[in-house]
Amino acid sequence: MLLSFGKTVLWVLVVTIPVFWLVPSAGAVPRGWAISGLSTLGGFVFGAGAAMNGACAFSTLARLADGQLRMLGTLCGFIVGVVSYAALAGRGWLLPPSPAPAVVGLLVAWAGILGLGLFLLALCESIRLWRTRMLGVRFKELVFAGQYRLSTAAMLIGLANGALYLVYGSWGYTGTLQQSAEGLLNERDWPMTDRWLLLAALFVGMAMATWQRRSFRLGGRPKVAWLRNVFGGMLMGLGAAVIPGGNDALILYGIPSLSPHALPTYVALVTGIATVLSIMRWGFGIEMHVECHNDVCVASSIRSVKPAKIAAQEAGALQSSVPGYLPDRGRAPVEPSIHPPKVRRLSSGRPHVGPEEFSRRIHQSIHRERI
Repeated sequence: MLLSFGKTVLWVLVVTIPVFWLVPSAGAVPRGWAISGLSTLGGFVFGAGAAMNGACAFSTLARLADGQLRMLGTLCGFIVGVVSYAALAGRGWLLPPSPAPAVVGLLVAWAGILGLGLFLLALCESIRLWRTRMLGVRFKELVFAGQYRLSTAAMLIGLANGALYLVYGSWGYTGTLQQSAEGLLNERDWPMTDRWLLLAALFVGMAMATWQRRSFRLGGRPKVAWLRNVFGGMLMGLGAAVIPGGNDALILYGIPSLSPHALPTYVALVTGIATVLSIMRWGFGIEMHVECHNDVCVASSIRSVKPAKIAAQEAGALQSSVPGYLPDRGRAPVEPSIHPPKVRRLSSGRPHVGPEEFSRRIHQSIHRERI
C-alpha cells in the first residue's frame, strides 16, 4: 500500500515536471514549509489519530460515502483539533509553521532529463498495468469495475491531482477544513468558493464509486466505539494544523513539490500509525487487518475478546488440552485465508467443511468477534 502512494507521487511528477520544463516560471510558484521538530511531531500525532480512527484523510471521506456515519464524528473531531491548535498558538504555546521554498523550483534546469526518465517509468508502468489485467476483460469493463487495483487508482489520482496542482495549487480537503475552522475564529479568511466546489466534486466522485460497486450500507446507530473516531479525528486535526496539512496534502502536494518538511513528516506519520496500531492490538485487543492480493487490498477492524497477548496464551493452552480441534497438533493455528476455502456440498445440499476450515473457524471464534 505504501508503494501505491509512491506511485501516486510519480504520476503527479509525470504531469508537473514537463510543464516546469516548458514554462520555467511555473516551477518557481510552489511554496513549501520548513522542516522542524514541531512539524515532525505533528506528523506523528496525525498518524496516531488516523490509526485510532481506522482511516486516513483519503479513506475517511470514502467510508463516509459508503454510509459509515461514524466518520462524521471524525470530521467534527478534526475541526475541534484545528480549533485547539489555534487556541494553543494564540497563547504562544505552539509556533506557526514557517514557509520555505519548495526544492522542485531548483530542478527546472534538469526538468528535461527528469521528464524523460519519468516518461519512461510511466510508460513501463502503463504497459505493466495493461498486460497484467484479467484475460478477456475489455477496456469498458476495466473502467466500470467495482474495484480498481492499487496501481490503477494511484495512476488516476496522480494524473488528476497533477492537473489540479498546475491549475489551482494545493487543494487537499483537510486544508479546506482547517481554513474553515480557523475562519470561524477570525484567524484566517474563509475558504473561497472554488475550494468548496473541489471538496464537493471529490465527495460526489466517491459517492458515484459507491453506487458503482453497490457498497452503500448505512450505519447510523451510534455506538460507544464512535468516540474512538471523534478522538482520532481530534488528533488528526491537531496534527494537520501543525504540519500543516494531512496525508493527502503531503502525498499530493508536499512530496511532489519537494517541500523540505514533507518526507520527514510523512515518515513520522507512518511511525505514529505503526505505534498506535501496536498499542491497540496488544493493549486493547483491537486489530486492523489489511489483506493484499494481486494489487488489491481490503481492510477490516477486528476486536479480540481479550488483549492479544492473553488471547494467544489461552489459545495455546486450549490447543494443547483439546487436540481434537486441530488435525495436526504440531501445526500453528490456521490464519484467515485470502482465498475462500473450497467447500463441497453433500447430497442434502448442506456444505461440508473440511477439518482445516473447521479448525480455522474454531480459532476465530476463540480469538475475535467482528465489530
